[in-house]
Amino acid sequence: MQAVWRPFAEKSGATMLEDTYDPAKAKAMVDSGQVSWDIVNAGSIQGTEGCGTTYQKLDKSQIDFSKIPEGLVADDCSVPSILYGAILVYNTDLFGANPPTSFADFFDTKKYPGKRGVNMTTSVEPEILEIALQADGVDPSALAPHHIEQAFKKYKSLGSNLVGWTSGAQAQQQLESGEVAMSIVWSGRGFGAAKAGGHVAAMWNEWKIKTDSLLVPTGAKDPQAAFAGINYFLGAEQQARSAEATSYAPVNVDAKPNVPAQTAEWFVNTKLKSGTPRNANFWRENFDALSQGWADWATGS
Repeated sequence: MQAVWRPFAEKSGATMLEDTYDPAKAKAMVDSGQVSWDIVNAGSIQGTEGCGTTYQKLDKSQIDFSKIPEGLVADDCSVPSILYGAILVYNTDLFGANPPTSFADFFDTKKYPGKRGVNMTTSVEPEILEIALQADGVDPSALAPHHIEQAFKKYKSLGSNLVGWTSGAQAQQQLESGEVAMSIVWSGRGFGAAKAGGHVAAMWNEWKIKTDSLLVPTGAKDPQAAFAGINYFLGAEQQARSAEATSYAPVNVDAKPNVPAQTAEWFVNTKLKSGTPRNANFWRENFDALSQGWADWATGS
């Protein structure tokens, strides 16, 4: 609000009201024709799964996509709102002299002994599955339906070394306390652990590119106003201010946030060459299987 939406309101005359996003509520609004939201900030999987139904395609003549790095726009309905990653973070006291260099090392508890932190929230994250598959040598651009179960089996192979986390705060605390030797976490939480004094570092040889998305619900009362707001959001100055306020990397290549060196070290926008985006087309076609598999995973079924 401070970095983008209040300044946009002052410049445009728009009134900006906040609400709590919920994908089921968004769908119910659209289905009933009673849409009260103009822009939503959601996980990128919501845009991919609901593009053309719950969310409308964006008018690129009204939104400047030219400063967004290639590969970050996953579908016709989404604009990336923040840029971060699902990354491997490790304990430098344990592995500082011989750090992990691949996702495969996360699953190698003989070479790298210790507990592993893994996302077991109820929020579906296909990137987490792709990490396990890449560790098995599977090309994420060539996924097939049977790979979903393979990914969950890979995590289950960690046995008693697997320590689930159900919130970003918990994932960060596990790293800070040394409860886990390695964890797959959101990059902002890895940064948080390091900033708090945790003896941790990130492995950047492989990581999964993640974005949240700005979306316009189908049936929004004034889509042109929504497009104008999104276009303003993508501006270099607004992106720089947002990065300074949140520690998440800007999605505009011209943004130059003024941040401490430690914060800049964890910004993923300078490391895109070693990261891979999720296979958006595959997960769009296999969203139901992903959701069911994740529900079983999160509940320990």
